[in-house]
Amino acid sequence: MNPCNLNQLGITRENPWAVGHFNIHNQEFIRAVVRAADQERSPAILAVGMLSVKYMGLEPLISACQVISKETDVPIAVHLDHARDVDVVKQALDCGINSVMFDGSALEYEENVEKTTKVVQMAHEFGATAEGEIGIVPHGTASVSEADMTNPARAVEFAERTGVDFLAVSLGSVHGMKTAGASLNQDLLRQLHQQIPVPLVLHGASGVVDDHIKAAVENGIRKINVNTGLKVVLKNFLSDKLAKDPDSDLLDDFDLGMDAVNASVAARMRLFGSSNKA
Repeated sequence: MNPCNLNQLGITRENPWAVGHFNIHNQEFIRAVVRAADQERSPAILAVGMLSVKYMGLEPLISACQVISKETDVPIAVHLDHARDVDVVKQALDCGINSVMFDGSALEYEENVEKTTKVVQMAHEFGATAEGEIGIVPHGTASVSEADMTNPARAVEFAERTGVDFLAVSLGSVHGMKTAGASLNQDLLRQLHQQIPVPLVLHGASGVVDDHIKAAVENGIRKINVNTGLKVVLKNFLSDKLAKDPDSDLLDDFDLGMDAVNASVAARMRLFGSSNKA
């Protein structure tokens, strides 16, 4: 079965749990997520982001996800994250990726609709799922302005016009936060969940406190994106390990670092409510 698209992970608007989207950058991250999914019996998403593509290459990274995801029988999707170029989406689909996200949030609304619609049509022709974004989840700021948060009426129209399978919304989270401190607008989320006909996605979850993550799942978030938090786990582990034992074998260090990321992913799966849902 693996890899599969997002619709094959068991996610619905009604099911009161969310699936974790974990950005991966090399085989250590991929294996950490796949092993956690197997241990927790949780569906999971291996997310291929643009910086990781620049680091490792699009086809090698997708291929590694496809091969390693077959090491478990729980459903694993491979997903292109934050693509801003339609041609990159097409290249990923040609490589056999199962799901894509086009980020047109920085574009004028009509251009976002036009390009997202094109991506949705392409993805569906390949049997893949497609995610779009309405509202702005910023990078590296202290807070999110009300103007950047998702407008419910505009989001409903966007979902209907584009035909997206999943919709990323802005509720107060910020990309790239290394520690959790952000809270979410739960009232806005409840309103969006009631009105929008597709599952909702939370980006920037590394910076959101656990209580607000749990409340967000209760209020309608069904896909949760985690990136920076896992990088921090691995970097901190390796920094401590190399400081304490500079003569250790690097491959052993990578193995232990992978275990640390694995534990962090598993804990998030339990927080999201996806454990034992595969």
